Amino acid sequence: MEVGVVSAGKAHEADGPEVLTLTSVIDRLAHKVTDVELCAPHATRTGRYEALCGHLVSPAPLVAADGTPCRRCVELDPTPTVTTPRRRGGWLGRLLPA
Repeated sequence: MEVGVVSAGKAHEADGPEVLTLTSVIDRLAHKVTDVELCAPHATRTGRYEALCGHLVSPAPLVAADGTPCRRCVELDPTPTVTTPRRRGGWLGRLLPA
């Protein structure tokens, strides 16, 4: 039985990169950064990470809300998006299934 891992809203293949979203304090866009880039020696020294679009990201605090997604990063993201059903809000959401 093969089990898939889901992390940060993305389906993760065992042989592919994991892609995370970091909001840049420079342009306030949410850029996609690979796990390999997050662990690279040059990135850990400088605290800046190269996004899929090529932008050098100086990340905002991770407790801050994500910025607007970078269109180019979304186009270049190699991982498929995992969709989750939206729940209805208010009293109707408590009565009806998702």
